[in-house]
Amino acid sequence: MINFVTTRSHAYTVRHLVRQLGDARRWSYERLFRQKELRAGTWVFTDHERLSPFEIALAAKVANKLEQGGSRVLNHPARVRGRHDLLKALHEAGINQFSVWRCESQPRPNSFPVFIRNEFDHLSSDFDLIADQQALDATIARMKGNGVPLAGKLVIEYAGQEVSPGVWQRFATYRVDARLIAHHNAVDFRWAAKDVEDKKRLLAHPMFDAFVETERRFVADNLYEDVLRQAFDLAGIDYGRADFSLVDGRPQIFEINTNPAHGSHRTIYRETFPARVETQRLSEDRLYAALRAIDMPIGAGIALDDPALRTQQVFRRLFLGLKRA
Repeated sequence: MINFVTTRSHAYTVRHLVRQLGDARRWSYERLFRQKELRAGTWVFTDHERLSPFEIALAAKVANKLEQGGSRVLNHPARVRGRHDLLKALHEAGINQFSVWRCESQPRPNSFPVFIRNEFDHLSSDFDLIADQQALDATIARMKGNGVPLAGKLVIEYAGQEVSPGVWQRFATYRVDARLIAHHNAVDFRWAAKDVEDKKRLLAHPMFDAFVETERRFVADNLYEDVLRQAFDLAGIDYGRADFSLVDGRPQIFEINTNPAHGSHRTIYRETFPARVETQRLSEDRLYAALRAIDMPIGAGIALDDPALRTQQVFRRLFLGLKRA
């Protein structure tokens, strides 16, 4: 049984994954913290950036108990780096050319343009590029004046490169325990590349066949595996998806998402371009094979008897008592 633990409002991301795997289950952190006992199996912790430090500490307590009880634990909450620390580490390791600063630290980036994003979500559209230090200072001052907290906001140096005039790409590689799976390559007319909105425009692009072939080679040959493995190891992430672009042929990793959204196979194969379907089947087959390889049978009960969890468990008993009344 593979157990995916997400925040309650982001459980939808693994809904199709759980259904298509069959031997899998979704848990919210809120529900997890109220259990007095869990069964041994494979446990995958996700959504770390959406948890408070208090919740991270509780999740780590649960993960410790699960490991001690013989479970396989992926993404142990005590070992996963946050976005700021990971981007710093990737820059210091020489993987990323760009770096990151916290908004409240009077940031002085080394290069421009830069953009500002949240540390606690995965929104990746409509980022405004900020041209220079004066404009950055003005933007931060305006945020403060408008009552926008600087805490949780990151200033990140832009590191992108067009693959054709006005066209950018984003690669995605999954990790499942020891396996890395090159999964897809999104091509877009926005620098913060996601799934393209103007599909007719992309289909008519003179380089469309070249884009399809780039993705095919990326997936078939599992390109950039060595550098991606180093990045996942630095992140302390055993399960997730690294999103990156190429600058002068070098991967530039802008995030590793521990709770990437999975679509249903029916939707993926119906809505993707026909020329990409074979490649997508290959990457999905490899991803699901890797997930099934980490599955463990349901094991014995594991008591969650850590003192830090008792308050949550008491709340559960109180809630059930009120419900019966």
